[in-house]
Amino acid sequence: MSPKRKIPTKAELLQLQKLYKTDEKIGERLGGVPAYLVAYWRRKKNVPKHSQPKFSENEIRNLWERFGDDDRCGLELGISKAAFYNWRRRYGIREKPAFLKLEQLELNLPGINHRNQTSSLYGEQTITQKILARAAGLEKVKPGELIVVEPDMVVINDNVGDVIRTFKEIGIEYVWNPTKIIIGLVHGNGTDNSPVDNKLAREFAKHQKIENFFDLNTGAFHQSAFEHGLIHPGQLVLGSDKYATSYGALSAFATGIDNTEMASIWAGGRLWLKVPPTIRTDISGRRSRGVYAKDIILAVIKQLGAGRAEYKAIEYYGQAITNMSISERTTLCNLSLEMGAKSAICQFEAITRRYLNNRTQAIYQPVIADKDAVYEEMFQFNIDRLTPQIAGPDGINTIRPVREIEGLKVHQVVVGTCSNGRFDDIKVMADILKGKKIDPGCRMILIPSSHTAFLKALKKGLIRVLAEAGVIIYSTGCSPYMDGVQKLMAPGERCLLTSGSSMAYNNKIEDAEVYLCSPATAAASALNGQITNPEPYVR
Repeated sequence: MSPKRKIPTKAELLQLQKLYKTDEKIGERLGGVPAYLVAYWRRKKNVPKHSQPKFSENEIRNLWERFGDDDRCGLELGISKAAFYNWRRRYGIREKPAFLKLEQLELNLPGINHRNQTSSLYGEQTITQKILARAAGLEKVKPGELIVVEPDMVVINDNVGDVIRTFKEIGIEYVWNPTKIIIGLVHGNGTDNSPVDNKLAREFAKHQKIENFFDLNTGAFHQSAFEHGLIHPGQLVLGSDKYATSYGALSAFATGIDNTEMASIWAGGRLWLKVPPTIRTDISGRRSRGVYAKDIILAVIKQLGAGRAEYKAIEYYGQAITNMSISERTTLCNLSLEMGAKSAICQFEAITRRYLNNRTQAIYQPVIADKDAVYEEMFQFNIDRLTPQIAGPDGINTIRPVREIEGLKVHQVVVGTCSNGRFDDIKVMADILKGKKIDPGCRMILIPSSHTAFLKALKKGLIRVLAEAGVIIYSTGCSPYMDGVQKLMAPGERCLLTSGSSMAYNNKIEDAEVYLCSPATAAASALNGQITNPEPYVR
């Protein structure tokens, strides 16, 4: 039986109402309480429904006078540029603030330092440059510049034992800042993170008082860091594996470093870093049925090429990105690595703020690019006519619409890893397989990305749906199970995976074909025992 929910006092309800205005927002802040329940509590305690507008005229006016830009003001309130513009019109605030008018006149008066008067949104800096400049304590940075940075968070899940031993060889007793270190024991394959190394990591974390420590039962480490609200917008995050780029979904600059560099940061808190140039990618349009983030990033990789973003940062913008959940943005940033990207970042906006509301109480400072930011390259994609995509059998060198190879026999299907093993991926599978059985000649395996995602799917009944359909459900995690999955394949068999190419093609079985696709394509293909376009199976 679940514990009885604590009912807020009248004073608490009044304070929450003052801060969040609506019953829906109050419910979100209380941890997912339904709006009707909040309304019931109000009535019982004689708290009237909030009659004031969500944002007062003073709030709107003060922000407008402070920034003079709808984008920046909307960012502060967690709403869109158009929404803030509508609030201005509602209160009759139409004129530009006086200080902006003076800037636009560009008066060349003696003794005036024009650089200091320039708006913060006109400094030619990208999100990447702004985050790295702040981490280096500089006003601006340029692509190619070598800087010394202090990361906001360092995360390690690969080779934990090696990093600890290297750190001890440096001869320093304590790490530079235990609150900025996250350790996760999640891989455990081969010689990396052996039981001996895991024991060493547990003892080390206890000795160093590292509170952000995740043992083997949490699942894929990157997903656990998301779920616990440990990564925030505007941060510089350095990880021990290349898939740290996933944190760009929360508008952080995140990249992978090697073991020696990680140990060095533990000791001194600093690292030399070369500022990468930035590629801006705008993705517009509405997705067709059966098209998911995996299909979109595969289409982008196909157009730009596998090595197009080598040691470069990619920043994603556009309507299609705005409409994506954080889970989908994680897939996007995770697989940007396939283009060689040093980092991948999605712009901060209301969805990001809402995702973090119930996960962290920390104060964070989002970063947005300047209006005149300078990018090395800029690309625009429209996904109105995009159909489900598939990559393989030679990795991402061949990407094409699923319908072009529809009908090829499939022997094994695997959904999971930090690319596509979250709750919404499991739900997509369950919606397609509900009340059906997978083809008897095909094996389907699910590896939930985290214990939290697994429990949520279990409570919603999705795990039962998949089990009844014949899906094999592995323990939560990421790459450690890929070796086991590959051992289930025989030469000449064909497998569909939802992972990235590095996991798909490590220890590849001779003469076996491996394809990369979305969870929807994977589920539809398992159902029929052959590569199948998922469009007819998606509601």
